[in-house]
Amino acid sequence: MNKVKLELFSTLFDNHTIPDIYSNISYSDNQSIKNLNAHTNIGNIVYSVNLVPSYMNIHLVDNQVFNVKKIPQFNWGYAIFLNTYSDASEYLKSKFNSNFRTNLNRSIRRLETCFDVNYKMYHGEIMFEDYEVLMESLRIMLVNRFSALNESNNNLPKWKDICAETFPLLNEKKASLFVIYDGNKPIEISLNFHLDKILFSSISSYDLDYSKFGLGHIEIYKQLEWCYLNNYEVFEMGVGGMDYKRRWSNNIYNFEHHIYYNNSLFSTCCALFEIYKIQLKEYLKGKKIPEYLRQAKSAISSYRKVDEKVLEPVKIEQLDAKTSYENLVRIDIQSEAFSHIRKHVYDFLYSNPENIANVAIFQIEDNNSYIVKGSDNQIKITV
Repeated sequence: MNKVKLELFSTLFDNHTIPDIYSNISYSDNQSIKNLNAHTNIGNIVYSVNLVPSYMNIHLVDNQVFNVKKIPQFNWGYAIFLNTYSDASEYLKSKFNSNFRTNLNRSIRRLETCFDVNYKMYHGEIMFEDYEVLMESLRIMLVNRFSALNESNNNLPKWKDICAETFPLLNEKKASLFVIYDGNKPIEISLNFHLDKILFSSISSYDLDYSKFGLGHIEIYKQLEWCYLNNYEVFEMGVGGMDYKRRWSNNIYNFEHHIYYNNSLFSTCCALFEIYKIQLKEYLKGKKIPEYLRQAKSAISSYRKVDEKVLEPVKIEQLDAKTSYENLVRIDIQSEAFSHIRKHVYDFLYSNPENIANVAIFQIEDNNSYIVKGSDNQIKITV
């Protein structure tokens, strides 16, 4: 007896394959993906298929061969169905109140006012050297972001494999990289996978120095614009209940675990064992037992850590805008020597929008204080 275990979500989006037993998969009223490798010579096999999005209709090669057991999972997915709206602006208007729309538009205007911003979607041919730079930038963003959250990221341990597998997919238009640039510097990157008319935003992160500008929301909005221009049907954000996914989605769905088996005694026995095992697993997830175990493990791990040095809070003082600083040395905020104050400078820019080229930054002699002087406002940063 053979048992085939699959995770459908990653099989479709990461591997770009459809299981042999599926003839096609439909995901909207007029969109269906045909499996060119489907065949009926499946033998005496039990298929255990995990993470099947409930909005996808699965069509078997031969409905007479298999019995099917569908088990609801305590995993939720988040997607935006695009076909009922004409463009990203219309979707934004239907989904969010005027306060959110005003804040988003203000963030975009301020980002573009303060920095030399451009947006780029790499979907097709890309030089390997450029690809390496972008993927390394994304890796660093992930490391910094999850370190700040004091959480682990599942993608980082397998980053080399992700990089190796994604490059050919990018050139085949089965993957893409959406990038927000400040000049030549990537400040937000989203790694996407493409399946027919579905764009799956798989891994994304941003430069924490620009966090005041809401780059995560800007990235989603700009990618929605691209999806509408290219006639996509679904913007998929995958499994996991992060708050921004809930806010943007108009289709919050659950996943299912499908068991396929024939009527033979051995197949039935194997399938029943698999069904009971999955039902028990989902029951425990429903009672949040795995979550409690993770929390306990995290608490133990935190307890065992050596206390880290507590940093003094940064002090920000508002200064008289008319004061001049002719005797102070102007510094380059892009120098790594001053990276520790960069976020505070960018926060100042968000509150006092003007291009960074018009802002002067001076270091005071004690080396722990800095003056940030804009056209109409200035502050002192003490670290």
